[in-house]
Amino acid sequence: MFTGIVLKTATVFALEKKTPPVLSIRLESDESVKIGDSLAVNGICLTVIGVKEGVYRFHLSGETSRLTNIADFSRGAAVNVEFPLRTGDFLSGHFVSGHVDGTARVRSIRKNPAANRFSFTYQNSEWRKFLVPKGSVALNGISLTLSEVTPSWFAVEVIPHTLECTNLRFLKIGERVNIELDLIGKYLYNFRR
Repeated sequence: MFTGIVLKTATVFALEKKTPPVLSIRLESDESVKIGDSLAVNGICLTVIGVKEGVYRFHLSGETSRLTNIADFSRGAAVNVEFPLRTGDFLSGHFVSGHVDGTARVRSIRKNPAANRFSFTYQNSEWRKFLVPKGSVALNGISLTLSEVTPSWFAVEVIPHTLECTNLRFLKIGERVNIELDLIGKYLYNFRR
């Protein structure tokens, strides 16, 4: 379980096209991480299969490869990293599972010193019921508040601190981001059915 409060990025070290594929990232961290632990990488909950000299390795399932923007990764690219929530930790964002629903594409970017507005197009019309103005969404693992929602696109406002700490600062129009729709909203919707 994660909160979507991303405070650091790592860099892609390698993406090995084996069976199963293996992602490696270079991460400077004082956190104690061992094989079997989970990390959120660009919002994707991945299990550590190896750690050596600051390089963390993860197997990728077919569904992870299909639903996320991992295929877009290139060596040296910045990825957001979040360590899992621990019992007693301060819950600062919203509940994020790391189970990505799919990707959305950057539609527009408007940067200014007070706030930065990013809009994203999405193809899956079923997502609309989980995209609520002033509700939560996780993009590349970052907990954000929806400022505008339409049947085909949505917008978020990003404060300068979040922009500085995450890979949103490198986004370009047309690029894909991982999206995780609001976890509580999905449970409530399915509970009442």
